[in-house]
Amino acid sequence: MSEEAFLNRQRHRVAAEKSTATVSYTAKDFQLEVLDKLAEMQGLAEALQDSWKNDLQAVKEQRLLKFDSRTLIALMAIALSVAGYVIQDARNTAKQDSELEATKARVQRLEQIAATNTESRIRTEVQLGELREGQAEIKSLIQAHDNASKKALLTK
Repeated sequence: MSEEAFLNRQRHRVAAEKSTATVSYTAKDFQLEVLDKLAEMQGLAEALQDSWKNDLQAVKEQRLLKFDSRTLIALMAIALSVAGYVIQDARNTAKQDSELEATKARVQRLEQIAATNTESRIRTEVQLGELREGQAEIKSLIQAHDNASKKALLTK
């Protein structure tokens, strides 16, 4: 595969990736992305290996280390795996942050409800106290009336 064909394929892939709609990212998507990247790396490795074969004399003169394509692919696979773990950790952190914010909002709402309930309880206790005072006044009036009625009956 020539470098030109490889670059055209890569440009086409980038354009296709930009035009796709945003969908939730699953583990299967990640695996497909890793496989795609591995295929891309294998193509790059093959292109580099072909290039190295053509420029073997220049490589020997410059004493550059020649990588086997399998080694290069393995290194790229490791790099992609590490990147995947970093991305997954970032997602987990974002999820935990959103859950913490939701919990804080719930706690704040519960505190508001507790404050409202406390105010209502205090008002109810005040009203009950007033009712008790009113009942005590009514009882004293009734007793005074009963006492007055008994005295009136006794004097007759």
